[in-house]
Amino acid sequence: MMTFVIKSAAAVLAAAGLAYTSASDLPEAYSGDALKALTEEALADHAATVFHRADRNQDGALDADEYAALAIVSAELARLNGFIVIESEAGPARVTLAGFAPASLSAAEHARVDAVARNVFYLHAGDDGRLNEDEFTNAQQGVFDAADFNRNGVLRRGELEVFAQRQAMLAAGV
Repeated sequence: MMTFVIKSAAAVLAAAGLAYTSASDLPEAYSGDALKALTEEALADHAATVFHRADRNQDGALDADEYAALAIVSAELARLNGFIVIESEAGPARVTLAGFAPASLSAAEHARVDAVARNVFYLHAGDDGRLNEDEFTNAQQGVFDAADFNRNGVLRRGELEVFAQRQAMLAAGV
């Protein structure tokens, strides 16, 4: 049953253009150099793009299930591909996940990502129990801020690796 749910969520989100299933399926824009720096402005562009793709029913908000599906599919693709994709007006760019061997999420990782995603969702969702675009962007900004160790508003090198790991909701050393 759980495999069916994962595959269904992956199909829905991939069909929405949210992610690619393997590195070989990536358009040429993804095959270039990895992202060298991420600014807060580029993160805001990325958050807006992801939010609109994840809002499957186009009601202007994500519910807990939409957010959890986004997190699970993102984590699965990050593990399989070894990177996350940041999308902005400048185009897509890769951020490599350091220390991860390409593999599917285990059942335990799937359950952990789902639980973490739902916790993050409820931390940021408003009183209506839905996550609007501003709330989603604020959640993404929180991930950015946690990785911005020198507090200069730009992520580089090791900060990008930490950001990618946290963005994919993957535990360190897995």
